[in-house]
Order: sequence, then C-alpha cells, then structure tokens
Amino acid sequence: MEIELKYTIAEKALIEKIFNDEQVLRFKDENTEESIPMRAIFYDTPEYNLKRAGFAFRIRREGDENVATLKWGGSSSEGMHKRQELNVTLDDEAAKTPSIAIFLQDEIGDKLEKLVGEEPLKPIMEIESVRKQVRLDTGKSISVLSVDEGWVRAAGKETSICEMEIELYSGDEEDMCTFGDRIAEKYGLKPENISKFRRGLALLFNE
Repeated sequence: MEIELKYTIAEKALIEKIFNDEQVLRFKDENTEESIPMRAIFYDTPEYNLKRAGFAFRIRREGDENVATLKWGGSSSEGMHKRQELNVTLDDEAAKTPSIAIFLQDEIGDKLEKLVGEEPLKPIMEIESVRKQVRLDTGKSISVLSVDEGWVRAAGKETSICEMEIELYSGDEEDMCTFGDRIAEKYGLKPENISKFRRGLALLFNE
C-alpha cells in the first residue's frame, strides 16, 4: 500500500525554502538528501484494457536503476493518496521489453493476464522529472519528502510538474499528515488530488 501526501508548488523559489525549513532540518536523516533524474514511460494495450480496469503500469529509470511499477485501486482526497502498489527492479534489457509477466507471481497476476492476454503493450505517456528528496524521521514516523520538477507528455502535448510529496515508509500516518499540514500551511501549498498519471490521461483523451 502506497500512502502519500501531494501538494502543488506555485513558486519554484519555495523549493529551497522547504528543504531548509527548520522542521525539515530537525527531522532530516543525515546523508539522505539527493537529486535523482527520472524518466517514466507508461504502457497499456491498444484498447487501454489496463486503464479501463483501473491499473497504471510504468517502467521508470531512477538514476541508474530501472523500476517497473503497477498501481491500482485506492483513493485521493485533500492531497492524501492511497493505493495498492507493486515494484520490481529490472535490468536494462528487461526494461526495453515491457511485460506484465513480471507481476504474474503476485495474487493480482490472474486478473492482469486476463486483461492483457496476448495483446502488445504500447507507450501511452512519458513523465520526465528531477526529484529532490530527503528522508525524515520524527520518532513517530519515517517518511520521504520529495519535490518533483518536470513534464508530463502524451499525444504530442505536455504539462509541467512542480509538486511536493511526503510518502509514509513506516510508523504513524497521522504524524506524517500533521507534519505535511504544517509545511503546506507555512508555504501556502495547495493539496493536489490529481496524480501525474491522471494528468497524462487528460492530455491523452482531451479531458
């Protein structure tokens, strides 16, 4: 289960202020701050069988690593996003040939196999960004605060990204929410209920 808060950052000048905020510095785990270039390609069948069933499948290059991710279900409200998530690390060769076969050993595998069958998978959107992140440990929760700057591209169109995320790794969800609310209020950040994938779908289907 993925549990994270999302906020829109209206002014890029706020990014450095957030990472140098006294609360962030207080709970920051030493040597965990980093910037990671990311490029994600989302795939679906020609008839969008995965999207119709509520699934999102991507392969993302994260620095020097390839990660295949499947997301489904869940909800979003007031910036809080909760959904099921599976991640599998791939070598460079496997990353070139997207396949749902890597998830077939999971209990969701039978459903995926019925949805995709022998259908080929095609790229439907691309997300390119740089993620600046740091791990936080408040004593009650461990989370990662990150800011993504970049673009979502689909159907020859694009929209920009500048958002902060706080993803819960372990511990108290309420503690993470309290921390996120404090940062959002201090810097005037607005909760974001629309995921990057949904933004891409809006471009793809002119929504």
